[in-house]
Order: sequence, then C-alpha cells, then structure tokens
Amino acid sequence: MRIRRARPADTPAIHVLVAGYAGQGLLLPRTAEQIQAAIGDFLVALDSGRLMGCAALEFYGPRRGGLAEVRSLAVAPEARGSGLGGRLLEAAVKQARRRGAGRVFAVTRAAEFFERHEFARAPRGMPADKVARDCVDCPKAATCCLEALSRDLAPAHSPQMLPVLSPARLRREPAPA
Repeated sequence: MRIRRARPADTPAIHVLVAGYAGQGLLLPRTAEQIQAAIGDFLVALDSGRLMGCAALEFYGPRRGGLAEVRSLAVAPEARGSGLGGRLLEAAVKQARRRGAGRVFAVTRAAEFFERHEFARAPRGMPADKVARDCVDCPKAATCCLEALSRDLAPAHSPQMLPVLSPARLRREPAPA
C-alpha cells in the first residue's frame, strides 16, 4: 500500500469512507465540500488504485512550534487490523514534524490506538480553537466521551504554545487571545 497526499479527485472516496464512520458516531461528519476545501490537509492510502484509508492534519496557531490535529483517520473495513491506521497516523505525525509542529493531538474514542503510537492522554480539554469550532454547538458536548491525546514532537524544553479550554469553560469565559 502506498501513502500519498490527497488530490481533488480523491474527495468522493474520502467522503464515503469518513461518512461511514461518522454514521456510526466514530468520526465527526464532514461534507464533500468540506473535504474538498481541505484536500491539501489529507493523506490517503492506496492499494492498486483503490483508496483504503485517509487522515487529515490541521494546524492551529503558528506552524513553527505550534499544534496540529490528526483528524478524519479512517481505514476501509476490509483493511482494518492490517496496520494501515498506524501507518497513516505515523505519516501524519511525520508530516506535522516536517512542517514544524511542536505537538500533535487527536480527539478520539480509540485512545488505546493512539497510546500505541506514543500519544499520551491529555487533561480534559483541548485547544480553544478546537472547542470553538467543533464542540460549542455539538449536541453531545455535555455528555462527550471523547478523549484528547497528544504527542510532543519538539524537545522537552519547548514551551506549550496554546492554552486548553474545556467546552464548559469556553461557554463562561472568552477564549484567550
């Protein structure tokens, strides 16, 4: 299987894959238009020309030393258990490092998977930009069971670049500037 950056022609297959997991409540839903607009953020895994998996990498704040989120990590059902998810995750981490991120995070129900790839559970909460974009209007915000995990890419002495806020705190306080 080959992993490469996504191309606009990959949009329909990425959408089908993400929609399947979103329908099960395992990923946030994304429209084909949203995927198309962010196609440059996606990596895809291909087997004989067929899209078998995808992952997106979204940056928050400044790229150099900043924070990146792994999003929409999905593997075709017939490729589950093959290690493809781990290969996509590591490709996204490598891309984040190459693009200057100091830390990568994910918000997931599959915490154990990320822990196998050197991610550590983070305190409840996540970057304020993530909360503002995905959590504030989510009907499941009050009962959310997703976990945030992160992996440092920069040396241990690097400062943390972005504060974290829980969805409840965001409703009461303005986000830090």
